Amino acid sequence: MSIEDEFEETRRAIHRMLKDAFEGKLGVFREPFIYGFTTRTRESRLEAPRPALEGGEIKTRDPLVDVILTESAIFLTAEMPGVSRDEVRVGLDEGKLVLQGEGDRPYFTKVDLPADADRDTLKYTFTNGVLDVVIARKRTLA
Repeated sequence: MSIEDEFEETRRAIHRMLKDAFEGKLGVFREPFIYGFTTRTRESRLEAPRPALEGGEIKTRDPLVDVILTESAIFLTAEMPGVSRDEVRVGLDEGKLVLQGEGDRPYFTKVDLPADADRDTLKYTFTNGVLDVVIARKRTLA
């Protein structure tokens, strides 16, 4: 088998896998998505419904949020492009971390916190549209 044949076989295999993924046969992209934002409804995330569309434009978006849990802390990163530092609000509400940003477009989401999160240690920074939050976890005595 020549190198061209191997390349063509690999190209066909990749094409077949991508076609299956985007057609939903593998279940990879069953939900619609927009890079950087979720399009899942708030009802599917067990949140109260809130209109996201007004007229033909998007009124509010959920920021893209990554959460990393370690034994000692909770690290959260949220992307809110177009928001300035003084337009960011971070708070706690009944065991949830509330993130809000008002800028080119408004952002809003709530993130469930584990029961052992030490809410008094909430610290955050906001730089160039990226919000970084750190919350320590309470140590359990064994």
